[in-house]
Amino acid sequence: MLSGFFSEIKQRQRSLKGTLIFCLGLGGCAAQAGNVTGIEDAIVPHVAEYHFKLSHAEQGSSIVDASGVLGYRFEKMCDGWVTEMQQIMILQGSEGTPINSAYSMTQWEDFDGTEYRFRMRDYLDGTKVDEIVGKAVRKDDMVKVSYEIPVEVEEELPADAMFPTQHSLVLLKRAKDGVRFANDLVFDGSGDTPTNRVAVVISGSKDADNTANDPDAIARGAFHRMNLAFYPIGAAENGPSTEMAVDFGDNGVAHGMRFDYGEFEVLGTLDKVTKLPLPECGSQ
Repeated sequence: MLSGFFSEIKQRQRSLKGTLIFCLGLGGCAAQAGNVTGIEDAIVPHVAEYHFKLSHAEQGSSIVDASGVLGYRFEKMCDGWVTEMQQIMILQGSEGTPINSAYSMTQWEDFDGTEYRFRMRDYLDGTKVDEIVGKAVRKDDMVKVSYEIPVEVEEELPADAMFPTQHSLVLLKRAKDGVRFANDLVFDGSGDTPTNRVAVVISGSKDADNTANDPDAIARGAFHRMNLAFYPIGAAENGPSTEMAVDFGDNGVAHGMRFDYGEFEVLGTLDKVTKLPLPECGSQ
């Protein structure tokens, strides 16, 4: 029973990891979501560390404990934004055997939001079980996706599909403007469900309450709690594959998060965050 349930959990993890947990960037998304002028000036490139623990499990859940860590890097380059993340999660099943899941993803998006490149690797108990490499390019009437690994294949998405950095930037703009509800199509390239319809509820501004090691004081400002539900494209009638909440600071730093996997919930807490310098790009 545990192995089948874990496969479902893995699929749910993939649907959210690259999409909105941390992938803050500065894509140009005016055609899809309105003007985002001014938001990019507030975004802070940074390195952050988070730890995870089980916060709730329903009676009879196949998972009785969960813990993990995540390292995250969001950096501005001269040609776009780079996001790197590495996560390790240990799930303890009711049958007694722990499962070690490791995940890494690297993403690059140009500043205009017209090109996106991604690489995802998934490991189970130290063995690589999945790798996905590809890119997506925005055209006038569609988004064209080209995969290199595991097989060379192309697909077309609707023109209003956003990339992860675009979506996060747009959500921060909406939060600033007092918008409370959103529904967007987002492509991140990871796993079996790389394209999701994401329904979002955005809270009002809240004061920071984390206790992170924060020498640059970049996680001490206000944040908005964003509750997200992910509906895989083509299967929305089955309900959301994953629900989560992320506390996004106005400067793009995630103060914390909560993942709801149905039978159990996992809480992510910010441990340490450090500001990164801006690049020296000359006259570019």
